[in-house]
Amino acid sequence: THRRTRPRMNAPTTTEPEVPQRCGLIAIVGRPNVGKSTLLNALVGQKVSITSDKAQTTRHRITGVRTVDEAQFVFVDTPGFQTKHNAALNRTLNRTVHGVLADVDLVL
Repeated sequence: THRRTRPRMNAPTTTEPEVPQRCGLIAIVGRPNVGKSTLLNALVGQKVSITSDKAQTTRHRITGVRTVDEAQFVFVDTPGFQTKHNAALNRTLNRTVHGVLADVDLVL
């Protein structure tokens, strides 16, 4: 019988020490119309999320990435968290916020 073997993987030959890369997911959460999308755009350094004077403009999670040296920050903009009104739209948006909270490392 013939036996198959996996090819050997050679270790990388670099002279520079490896610098660990770090990445973190950060949720931006708050009430409706308080500037979460504006903050995301400022943190990322470009317009990645729509901004408006009208509340509930953000209806889905919006992601923006900022890289600084070996660190990467993944910011997640969320819809406004609504506690006063129990309309179907607000319940759906609140579910989006709860889903984001389960996936991130830090909440702003």
